[in-house]
Amino acid sequence: MTDRIAHLCNGDSTADGLSLADLPGDIRVWADALDQGPLLPVGGEAFRAARARFAVTAGWETNEAAAQAKLSGWDQSLAVLDAPGMEEVVLWYEHDLFDQLALCRVLFLASFTEARSAQLTMVSIDRHPEVPLFLGLGQLAPEQLAALWPRRTPIAKEAVEEAVATWIALTAADPRVLPYLMKRVRALPFLAGAIERHLEEFPDPSSGLGRSERQALASIGRGASTHAEVRQELHAIDPRYPLTDVQGRAVLETLTSHELISASPAGGALAITARGRQALAGAFDVVAELGVDRWRGGVQLSGRGPVWRWDGAARKLVLR
Repeated sequence: MTDRIAHLCNGDSTADGLSLADLPGDIRVWADALDQGPLLPVGGEAFRAARARFAVTAGWETNEAAAQAKLSGWDQSLAVLDAPGMEEVVLWYEHDLFDQLALCRVLFLASFTEARSAQLTMVSIDRHPEVPLFLGLGQLAPEQLAALWPRRTPIAKEAVEEAVATWIALTAADPRVLPYLMKRVRALPFLAGAIERHLEEFPDPSSGLGRSERQALASIGRGASTHAEVRQELHAIDPRYPLTDVQGRAVLETLTSHELISASPAGGALAITARGRQALAGAFDVVAELGVDRWRGGVQLSGRGPVWRWDGAARKLVLR
């Protein structure tokens, strides 16, 4: 019976593909961008309120009511987890940071559904033989998605436990458990890499830039002069966190506001500034000099320090 199977996926592109793939079951979307903004250790309503406020601040939505409606709609999709008579819920979430954080959130919430009778299964990949630069399930044609359906795997109890532990650590105001988990999670194949990629967005010890900012700045320093060129280069070198158009523009806006890059008034061509080259060389610390005001999970980074930073070489967090 098709009403006993449900698919929960990472966005509208994947949902559209699944709807054309002629698979049994209902298709639902849960796709909050948890890689950005606050992740607070609070209940559903308060969690959505914080996320809605951020969505407006980030320019994703025009008002909190619209943001709340979207978030509530996604959470209502999770009713399939413990719906009476449901036999299987298939989670379609790939390898990257966006999807792995969503997967942790969904499995965290699923752990509270004591009446759940449905088996949880998963389709999660980091590459596809017919897609040279694989960025996500939304790239795949309906027949390619259909071919993945028989390869779905059961989600073990250990995987749920890892997701729950990771979610609790992600929402904590102190991030120091995350490097510990990064070295120990095993049941979810892409979770360790996603945790590391999350940590890499913390300011680095010398420039105060996160990895995405640093990579974009370096790309412009090598000659990329448009947003499209920067995104294309970053997608090629950083498949664990392929920035969307909105994310890419936000990164460039941050670099511009810090005067690390400039744009030509006539053609809009991007160029690195002398300060930007100093930052790349570790001779200008944007946190110490300009301050920071952002969330990384449950950690609020504010002021000119000390703040939590990620030392990629030593693979550890430092307070500086």
